[in-house]
Amino acid sequence: MKTEPRLLHDVGLFDAVFACVHDKDPSVREGSMFGCPAVFVGSHLALCVYGSGIGIKLPAERAAMLVNAGRAFAFQPYGRSAMREWVEIRIPRERVEEIAAVLIEAVEYARHHVGHPGGKASSASASRA
Repeated sequence: MKTEPRLLHDVGLFDAVFACVHDKDPSVREGSMFGCPAVFVGSHLALCVYGSGIGIKLPAERAAMLVNAGRAFAFQPYGRSAMREWVEIRIPRERVEEIAAVLIEAVEYARHHVGHPGGKASSASASRA
């Protein structure tokens, strides 16, 4: 049986992203989604590291604006179709602070969905130790 090689996620990039976000908002927590290291607000996914990129969930209009401006790509994990509320930014871990404002936007967007009727909780794994 032939299987696809497992995608390796840049844990060093995630550590830099998490440190950046956690410094600005200590309420965030680490977890994983579909095997990707991720940042959550409560049970809501804000962003993740997929391979060597950062998948960031934002309002659809803001995501489109970043893609149209050439600041981000459509996020298409595991070859899936592009998702309206998701973008991918590729940046070296040493430069993560340059996109801190966008990362915090994602955290605030996730926070907005916490406790709202109709908001679906994710099936995230427990926080990594």
